[in-house]
Amino acid sequence: MADRSSDHPGPSGVPLVAPAPCREVPLAAVDLEDHTFVTFRAPDLSRLVISMREVGLLAPPWLRSKGRRRWQVVAGAKRLWAAAHLGWERVLARTLPAGAPDSHCLLLALYDNAFTRGFNLWEQAILAGRLLEHWDRATVAARFLPHLGLPPAPAFLSRLEALATLEPPFQELAARGRLALTAGAALARWTPEDRAAARPFLEQLWLSQSKQERFLEAVALLARREAVSPGAVLARREMQQLLVEPSLNPQERTEAVRRQLDGWVYPRLSAARQAYESALGRLGLAGHPRVRLQPPPAFEGPDFHLEIKFRDAPELQELLADITRLTQQEEFSTLTRL
Repeated sequence: MADRSSDHPGPSGVPLVAPAPCREVPLAAVDLEDHTFVTFRAPDLSRLVISMREVGLLAPPWLRSKGRRRWQVVAGAKRLWAAAHLGWERVLARTLPAGAPDSHCLLLALYDNAFTRGFNLWEQAILAGRLLEHWDRATVAARFLPHLGLPPAPAFLSRLEALATLEPPFQELAARGRLALTAGAALARWTPEDRAAARPFLEQLWLSQSKQERFLEAVALLARREAVSPGAVLARREMQQLLVEPSLNPQERTEAVRRQLDGWVYPRLSAARQAYESALGRLGLAGHPRVRLQPPPAFEGPDFHLEIKFRDAPELQELLADITRLTQQEEFSTLTRL
């Protein structure tokens, strides 16, 4: 945190920053491989290339001198890559001296992106870690997390730190929006071998944040209950078969995996649910387009929920007559006793 004081405001309340004059810089003199202040990876430049080809560079990138007429990218890496793609030899850039503090350059990179494109989860984790090199945890949480698109809470900062420890495949999932912050933080507590076992499921299943959390919690619970590793649970034949079952689409595969885990974690509840669904099928109510009968939550409590869709009075009368007929069957009485 050696340069921390450089971001304290001066007497007028204006931050003490180095001058950054605009000048034309040879693109060949810019080190595009230096990612000190760059967080994104393999960006899609197609739209930016079209824009710059048609109207030019709307906002100059920021560069810091590396000495010997070489420049380091502080902000605007995409614009520079697009310029290289277009074959430009020179670009107009805001230039900082070699002595410009890292903390100030980091803020330039943060604000340049925060108010234009925002950050994906992996970028949030990387930037949080870099900010912690210059500011204390309380400051990073309260001052900077909102600019990353997150609540100003220390718990979110801790989760970002945990996420940053994950292996590259999980970093890619986070960057693509396929790994939730809470799930990433949970995975960080697993061993690398267990995380590797979870990776195919996170890559191939359709899991929202809540479903990712439930999936990992169920696997961890089973592992603790049976004194095995999470990887051992995921390596079971039933789980591996569901993951590659060719007759299932991704959504069906996700549901099948959930049901399998629920069957192991909550065997009595799963048995009751299976019996209930079988009874609905025998009554002709499974997947009925106009009538939906739902059991009590977790099959606890006395009240069932009946939903009827109808267009007019005759259709309603017909549906009610069908329901009345079904309630007189022994199968219906069995269903409501589950």
